[in-house]
Amino acid sequence: MPHIADYSTLLDLFIRLVESQAKTKIEEGSAWLNDAQVLAIKLLHHLVSMRALASGATVETTSGLTVFFVDHASVKVIARAALETYLVFFYLYGTADTSLRQFRHKTWKLGGLADRQRFHATTPQGHEVLSSEKERIDELRSEIEMSPHLNQYTDKQRKKLLSGEWRIGKGWADLGAHAGFHEKYFENIYGYLCGYSHSSYLSALQVSQAKSIEDQQALTQSILGIGVFLMAHFAFTYSGLFSNAERVLSADQVAKRVAEKWRFGVEDMARIYDR
Repeated sequence: MPHIADYSTLLDLFIRLVESQAKTKIEEGSAWLNDAQVLAIKLLHHLVSMRALASGATVETTSGLTVFFVDHASVKVIARAALETYLVFFYLYGTADTSLRQFRHKTWKLGGLADRQRFHATTPQGHEVLSSEKERIDELRSEIEMSPHLNQYTDKQRKKLLSGEWRIGKGWADLGAHAGFHEKYFENIYGYLCGYSHSSYLSALQVSQAKSIEDQQALTQSILGIGVFLMAHFAFTYSGLFSNAERVLSADQVAKRVAEKWRFGVEDMARIYDR
């Protein structure tokens, strides 16, 4: 498949983009941008794991039996995590409005810390962490309440944001549309990947039918195409956020053209899905 070679090209570009920021000093008041780097690294790890699993695995038993298989099911589970990671990255950092970026980051951070408050601590250290984070939660709520961006939401949505529901009822499909995915494309892809994550009957059926290595490879390589699509979009989103990354992207015209080729937009997908 033609996108397999492009996967390696874009993965190499991805690493160089992220590394361009690795040793950059964060300016005072811009610590919130560090989570953009953390999300980028999380996405990178997913993409590397997808490619590693696509190579197949060999298991040898104590009785001497050797089994080789390509775990296309796990590739799809990780692909879902990669897709969601990119959607969060774009939602938080994809807008040109720095003030809105900061606001969304605070609501997202509040949501994560609020989630951990519901966990049951079993160690003194755990109790200490929850207690410390409770203070930070109160600070974040105050900062969010003072933001002019909060006025853009209804009373119901404000309550959700302040309780930690940073997506305010929006589903992943909504975030997909926000990131420039065609609605039907996203529904098809995301629904398919979720089926594997939730062990739907169709996922089990497909695993049972893919008995040959060739079939397992085909089912794996088609999902690597999603990784190519994500990396192409990420290259431009990330380079729009950091000047160092923008210089890396501009300097490599070969990789940039590959990214441009795979950065499908709604209009491109409409030719297929709006028939």
